[in-house]
Amino acid sequence: MAVQVIDRNFPDPDILEHNGVFHAYATNSPDHHVQVATAARLAGPWQQRADALPRLPGWVGKNDAGSSNVWAPDVSRRPDGTFLLYYSAFHGKNRRQSIGAALCEQPGGPFTPVGAEPLIAGPERGEIIDPASFVDEDGRRYLLYRDGLDTPTIRLRPLATDGLTQTGEETVLVRADRPEENGIVEAPVLIRRPEGYVLFYSAQWFNSGKYFCNYATSTSLTGPYTKAEGAFLSRDTVGVTDPGGQDVVADGSRIVFHGDLGEPGGPRGVWVAELGWDGLRPRLG
Repeated sequence: MAVQVIDRNFPDPDILEHNGVFHAYATNSPDHHVQVATAARLAGPWQQRADALPRLPGWVGKNDAGSSNVWAPDVSRRPDGTFLLYYSAFHGKNRRQSIGAALCEQPGGPFTPVGAEPLIAGPERGEIIDPASFVDEDGRRYLLYRDGLDTPTIRLRPLATDGLTQTGEETVLVRADRPEENGIVEAPVLIRRPEGYVLFYSAQWFNSGKYFCNYATSTSLTGPYTKAEGAFLSRDTVGVTDPGGQDVVADGSRIVFHGDLGEPGGPRGVWVAELGWDGLRPRLG
């Protein structure tokens, strides 16, 4: 049901198709701040490309382990034809993950950081991670992300068409409020369907062996969202341990996610599964 397409460490995959070429972006590796690979088909073969973000902005620092923690990139195209990269990185001053932005004329980079400070930073709210872009049918642009150290939430921020300027108040879409989530909701992906909105998210600790992806639905963009029972992607449903960090291709026909290549907490490869739809309810095809 799920097919492995990348068999090396490529966590938190984000997928963008441009001019018939698929671009996959992933969390940092020892040699890349933002990994990017390209392929003619989602099934591959995938070819590793140069670092999509070779230069980090000045606000990014090193944690105690010496890492800048450039995580979970998201790339989308703006109305002017340029490409916008969101990413989470370690803030050298407030010592927490924050969200930055960068721009490029081409989807493969190299992207140039925007601004001297993060796009979103808030040490009082805990770690701010997992940015995801969303453009509604009316052309309005939004940014989703996860925040909250003690009670993680997924938030929706309205933005101008530049993808950088906040234009209204944020809305909390879901909270980590179920026992099986173990206090974690993250990796949001929002999909527009004819009947309404579907929010995919990951839950549990990514290295627990119990990590999973679920979804919540609403007839309104800002909610309220109702979580589906159980887990949509799990070791039981797709045969992959710790599936999550998901993205959905633009036409909603396939879901892409990472999973353990070996023991939990180790390298994570990438799988693809077909999606079908019953109204607002996704099903594995």
